[in-house]
Amino acid sequence: MVRSRATSAEDLRADSTTAPERSGASRIRYFRWLPILVVGFVSLAAFALIQQATSSRAERLAAGEAALMLAAHLLASEIARDPQSVLGNQIPTLPARVQRAGRRLFVVNGQGVIIAANAAGIEAGQNWQALVQNAEELTRDLSSGSNAQAPMVNGEMASFARASINGQDQFVLAFEPVAQNLLGWLQDIHTIGAIFLCFTAVVTAFLATYYAQRERVLKIGARSASQRSEIEAALEHGRCGLWNLPLHGDGCAPASASLRHLLGIPAHVSLTLGDIEARLHTEDAGLFARIDADRREGRSGIDHLFRVLHETRGWIWLRMRLIPAQESDTRLVGILMDVTEERAQDEEIRKVDAQLRDAVESISEAFVLWDESNRLVMCNSKYRNFHAIPVEFARRGMPYRSVMEQANAPRIMNEIEYGTPGPRGARSYEAQLQDGRWLLVSERHTRDGGYVSVGTDITARKMQEEQLIENERQLRITVADLGNSREALRRQATQLSELADRYLEQKAAAIGANRAKAEFLANMHHEIRTPINHIIGFAELIEHEIFGPCGSPRYVEYARDIRRGGANLMALIADILDMAQVEAGRVKIERTPTPIGALLDEAVQEVREAVEAKSLSLEVEPTLMEPAGQIMIRVDSGAIRKAMVQLLRSSIRLSPHGGRVSIRARMAHNHVNIFIADAGCVLSQGDIGTMADAFGHIDGMLDDGCKGSGLNIPIARALIELHGGTMRMRSAPDYGSLVMIHLPISPEAVQLDLPIRGMAA
Repeated sequence: MVRSRATSAEDLRADSTTAPERSGASRIRYFRWLPILVVGFVSLAAFALIQQATSSRAERLAAGEAALMLAAHLLASEIARDPQSVLGNQIPTLPARVQRAGRRLFVVNGQGVIIAANAAGIEAGQNWQALVQNAEELTRDLSSGSNAQAPMVNGEMASFARASINGQDQFVLAFEPVAQNLLGWLQDIHTIGAIFLCFTAVVTAFLATYYAQRERVLKIGARSASQRSEIEAALEHGRCGLWNLPLHGDGCAPASASLRHLLGIPAHVSLTLGDIEARLHTEDAGLFARIDADRREGRSGIDHLFRVLHETRGWIWLRMRLIPAQESDTRLVGILMDVTEERAQDEEIRKVDAQLRDAVESISEAFVLWDESNRLVMCNSKYRNFHAIPVEFARRGMPYRSVMEQANAPRIMNEIEYGTPGPRGARSYEAQLQDGRWLLVSERHTRDGGYVSVGTDITARKMQEEQLIENERQLRITVADLGNSREALRRQATQLSELADRYLEQKAAAIGANRAKAEFLANMHHEIRTPINHIIGFAELIEHEIFGPCGSPRYVEYARDIRRGGANLMALIADILDMAQVEAGRVKIERTPTPIGALLDEAVQEVREAVEAKSLSLEVEPTLMEPAGQIMIRVDSGAIRKAMVQLLRSSIRLSPHGGRVSIRARMAHNHVNIFIADAGCVLSQGDIGTMADAFGHIDGMLDDGCKGSGLNIPIARALIELHGGTMRMRSAPDYGSLVMIHLPISPEAVQLDLPIRGMAA
């Protein structure tokens, strides 16, 4: 035990030294910049050397060119002073410093011919321009009196200088190879380069040594950091942390990172006792004084539970367990654990226990629970009242015998077993008390060997059972009465069946009579039309006085009235006969491709006279000449034209003088919609229903007093439905009456749901 405490103290001290180690690690991270600085320094030195070499080369070239110009002028002055000094191919002798190796001097006349030179290979009579490339450009540069560079014939670059000889048509031309001029500069460059390479090698060796040492330090630091991270991870997972607590001195308390995270204190902030005391709950004030008192008493283990304010989590519960440090009497080492969840769970358990007690107390049954030692766990007031147990003997942990000695249970008059006994001795029984009450007592054994008993007052249920028995007797009497009523209803059903059969017979007779009427009217088509046509024809002969004048003008007016009345009668009979043919099923549909525009134009032509008679405005869209009017649909053109004429006539009759009637067609996928609208009177739902019925008339809505047959809309609807279409009619104050005809462009197949015989199921 002592060894383990010492080890804990050593671990805590090691953890307290993690800050300097982290500081050393940060310095190692800073040293990572050292290679970059060394490389930068070497690069800067190399750059400086390159700049120095470049500038020294330029200076060396400038000095050589100046010396070359000085040599040319010196030779020119010698020749000007003594023209006889130029003998044959020789020039005057110059000092050794002026006429050094590699420098060429020669005298050139006005024609560019060399007359004297100081080197072999350059003969008199030779043109100096033959020695260089781009002679013209070089001549132009030298004429300005400055130095110039140009490549020789062999490709070697050389510096040139020119000096005129006073009073003569001659000049001195001097040149020197650039490489010859830079010999000394190259020697200096080689020396500096060798020194720079040695310096770079030394720096590289130092850098390699540094990297090797740094790698060892990083490995040691990585192992140490890995161990610390494992310890911190374990502490973090366990929601605890290590602490070195000083009770005297500066109050600085080294702590592990997990403890700082637990307290919500950043790593860069020093942890002191004052910070902890400022965060303590008011009920936990004086914590460190109590810890110091425990230390002074010589306790080997110090255990305290307190609350600390966390910056984000609020108040948290911590349990502190400390032991004295071996190296100091005023320092304690130990561990802090976060027990907030445990405290919350304990609080929740207490709350649940209180709720359970309240629930047990609030139920309507008498409840008691005994543990495995036959001691009281809990009971409610109903159980105490039932057994007349004093409150002081109904405490938790009281033995069963002690409780029952104080009990005064009521006498049981009757006991009935309720169901069969269950497993583990569980049973239920009904008990009747002396005062007439009934109880249902359920007794069960718990898993831990305890015992629970619940007593329910079932007096009301028993009374309900008695009431149910009485209701069952009354129900049997009612069932017998219902049997008698059912026989009476059966007789009434037989009578209703006979009445229904009679109704069906009368309905069939009415349908037959209606069909006979339709057949009669269809068969009387010729017999009715022929006399009326005669009447109209004879009245027209008399009206126009074909066979001579009539005796009186009134006969002409009478004939005109007869003709008009006959025409109206013919239209009326024609509508009746058309309706009769539809009802008799004699109308056959013969579909042919027909343009939409042609149908509209033909229908409009038939009502043109009625439109002009009332001065109406008739709009048609589209016409046969428009592309939309040339769309083909497969219909019976005569039947559809007749339906549109009937609807147009109805709209014309409803429209006032000077009104407007329109007929338009619009495509809708594989159907066509034909709209017939008028701005006449507004129809109600009842008026629309009346007009849809056969012979239906609307009183007081026609200006000309001619109500017609009332078959326009029924005939039109019947013809449209024979084509598989539909017709709708609406009316509103803003647009008057509107009829829409919805027709398929081509006939649609009709599927009948009929049984298929002769096939296996």
